[in-house]
Amino acid sequence: MDQEVGVYWVQEALTAATVLAGPLLVGALIIGLMISILQAATTIQEMTLSYVPKMAVVVTMLFFLFGFMLQYAIDFTERIFRFIPTVAGAG
Repeated sequence: MDQEVGVYWVQEALTAATVLAGPLLVGALIIGLMISILQAATTIQEMTLSYVPKMAVVVTMLFFLFGFMLQYAIDFTERIFRFIPTVAGAG
């Protein structure tokens, strides 16, 4: 396996991780920022106030994005499995 091929698959794995985790992390970040602004504007400093909405947003986003995320992960895994024989045949 060439170095370029290895770098390509590392790049693809990082892209897959970003595509799969990115929307959930961005959603949690936005809600966390909104809760922090609310806590700064009022004097409410309850710790659970930031965790519960984040969990609710992540669960809601998972509910709506799970089909896309599952299909993306399946496609990526199929591409990896289709590539394995080319590496085995080259050696």
